Amino acid sequence: MKVLFVSPEVSPLVRTGGLGDVVGSLPLALKKIGLDVRVICPMHRECNNLAYRSLNKSFNLGSATKPYEGNLVETSLGESEVPVYLIKNSFLYDRPGIYSDENGNYEDNPERVFALCRAALKVEDITNWKPDVFHAHDWMAAPTCAFLNAKLQSRKQRPDQASVLTIHNLEHQGSGTYDHFKISGLPLDYWNLGFDRFGSLNLLKSGIQHADKITTVSPTYSREIRQDGLGHGLEGSLQYRGADLLGILNGIDEKSWNPMKDSSLPALINPEFPKEGKISCKNSLLKEMNLVKTKKSPLFGIVSRLCKQKGLDLLLKIFPILLRNSNAQFVLLGSGSEEQEVCFMKLAQQHPQRFAAFIGFNDRLARRIFAGSDFFLMPSRYEPCGLAQQYAMRYGSIPIARRTGGLADTIKDFNDSKPVGNGFLFDDPDPHQLLKVIHKALEIFKNDDLFQKVRKNALSSPCSWENAAKQYAQVYNWSMEKNLNFKS
Repeated sequence: MKVLFVSPEVSPLVRTGGLGDVVGSLPLALKKIGLDVRVICPMHRECNNLAYRSLNKSFNLGSATKPYEGNLVETSLGESEVPVYLIKNSFLYDRPGIYSDENGNYEDNPERVFALCRAALKVEDITNWKPDVFHAHDWMAAPTCAFLNAKLQSRKQRPDQASVLTIHNLEHQGSGTYDHFKISGLPLDYWNLGFDRFGSLNLLKSGIQHADKITTVSPTYSREIRQDGLGHGLEGSLQYRGADLLGILNGIDEKSWNPMKDSSLPALINPEFPKEGKISCKNSLLKEMNLVKTKKSPLFGIVSRLCKQKGLDLLLKIFPILLRNSNAQFVLLGSGSEEQEVCFMKLAQQHPQRFAAFIGFNDRLARRIFAGSDFFLMPSRYEPCGLAQQYAMRYGSIPIARRTGGLADTIKDFNDSKPVGNGFLFDDPDPHQLLKVIHKALEIFKNDDLFQKVRKNALSSPCSWENAAKQYAQVYNWSMEKNLNFKS
């Protein structure tokens, strides 16, 4: 089967977060089980220095009324043989950010989205490689499903291609106007077939309406987003498509995230005998962050965007109590809300021996925090899947998280009756519940035998893409089944 991933980002070429990581990893796992997978992505400014070859065939990225000339160049996914087609158009994509700049979201994002979708359907004409399935990722690629349906309907013959939409984070939906929609060149009746939401353009909704199958990045999240109040306004559409919606848990790139080979770490961590490596990494991190070295103090790590979703405001509310009633230390790496950035920096200045904060993002430092911390805090209000808790467990840091989305699917709450637990969970986004579960973790830390047991459980938690790849292959097959039942 031939599958084309359609995405606004792909790691390691260009990424902003988990979406790029998934699109950079899942094709490799699918290739291992025999699928012919390729990726198409805009050639953003970060891609300008990549080695690539031009396919020497220009085409119209825009509509008949508003044309944009572009062409495709080809590179590969890291060191693999998975082809990546980059859409080259300086006006649309050579910008400071993928989605926005310092002034906010780009006003012409819908046009940039439609250009990506058109290019995806042009791949077969330019490369002579015809996808069986178009796998669209999030709102910036979601209308690919509508463009495909429009093409297949115009032929009035048995459809021979299908589409799958993966929702990575329902909060981000892509908005615009009816005038933006008209630029798409799609049949005007499509406005009422998925694109219209209360008179405004909704790009993600179009994919939910038009995709043959829909996936989310964890089973629990696929159920949560159908509930009133948890679907970010699209729960009705998701309930309607419920029979075609399922959750597949993300994995992580075990080759990239390997504590036995990671050059970012001051000492390597053997999952079979982790204690020595973890102590070395912890002591080095304490020194790097100018925190007092003390054998009996647990170190809590945080690597996160600073926003309401991530729930770190709950930690701010209980931090004075934690400082007063424990000897715990904290290291934070993150950026986002200016208010939270200021609060965490103020804490670091007030408590320099207990709390260190680094505002921004640094991949190598993130890895050292995963490796050097005893516990990893992730009190998210919602979490479609979450990769950070999987990175943390892979590096022997025990997660403390809210029971939601992919956190609920990857973390087993540890207690005396469940010795297989690999972390600690709490239920409601409430500071007192967070405080209670942290105190539970602190008590476990005092019992080294028990603590090492939980750590080993975390280190042995499954995190590969192998199982997810098999599930996606099944979804692709299901998406193609409509072709067998077509009646002209």
